[in-house]
Amino acid sequence: MSPQGDHGVIPDELPGFAVFYTAEYPRVVHSLMRAGATYEEAEDATQDAMQELLRTRPDCKSPAGWVRTVAWHAYCKKAERNRKRLALESRNARLTGPAGPTSADRGEPDEHEKVLGILRGLPPRQGQVLALHLDGYSAQEIADLISVKASTVRSNLRHALATLRSSLENYEEKEGGSHVHKE
Repeated sequence: MSPQGDHGVIPDELPGFAVFYTAEYPRVVHSLMRAGATYEEAEDATQDAMQELLRTRPDCKSPAGWVRTVAWHAYCKKAERNRKRLALESRNARLTGPAGPTSADRGEPDEHEKVLGILRGLPPRQGQVLALHLDGYSAQEIADLISVKASTVRSNLRHALATLRSSLENYEEKEGGSHVHKE
């Protein structure tokens, strides 16, 4: 072991972990991002889940599903803490008055940010189901992963897609209207 520690050393009790990690890590990160996580949030949650798998579940029968579930829960906990923190900051900002430039001074966020904002606004279960669907999982596979009925998965997916369509249509109408007024 080096003086800095055993970083990068894979224990003998979990052969193939490096192969599993290399294959699953980007999939889980992208799945969380599709559910509305930032890249950094998705990476943090996935790394934590992978470390916990390696540390506590070397004999796990379904490591891919386990890591996705643990990463999802870690992301949801952090997102909820962030929402509470932002709500508190917003409330405090209203009490103390404006501290910086207004939204008009900052400019409008780009389309990518608006879509991510819409995704983050979905209820957590709908975001999770949508992300897994975009990863290619069937309704039954998603149901097995998150321990709900396939009909519940289909319902959550339908509601998530309806919300996305409605939000994107509203966004396009606003954008279309704002372009008409600019000359």
